[in-house]
Amino acid sequence: MASLLMICRKAPYGSSYAREAIDIALAASAFEVKVAMLFTDDGVLQLLKGQNTANTGSKNVEAVLSSLPLYEVAPILVNEDALAQRNLSVSDLNMAVELCRAKDVSALCAQYDRVLTI
Repeated sequence: MASLLMICRKAPYGSSYAREAIDIALAASAFEVKVAMLFTDDGVLQLLKGQNTANTGSKNVEAVLSSLPLYEVAPILVNEDALAQRNLSVSDLNMAVELCRAKDVSALCAQYDRVLTI
């Protein structure tokens, strides 16, 4: 089975990058690709609890992110250094995640057939 690591680096709103990364992960999973996601840099903001997009004109990514386990997208990884830089912790996030360090990302990437960074 092919494998894909999707690295999400962009904030959830202000562009379509975050939503596109999620859509790619879900589509790949539907075609029996083993998909994992790594949230790093401003991408960690996609996982914050209680996002309110009512006045932004943007769709809330929180709901679609909650569907990742249904599509067997796993593991969901978060760069703990990126969390710390933004004064966030795992308790601020809307789903269970596995933590990784920035220094471990190269080794993580080597475990997958393809790596896509958005």
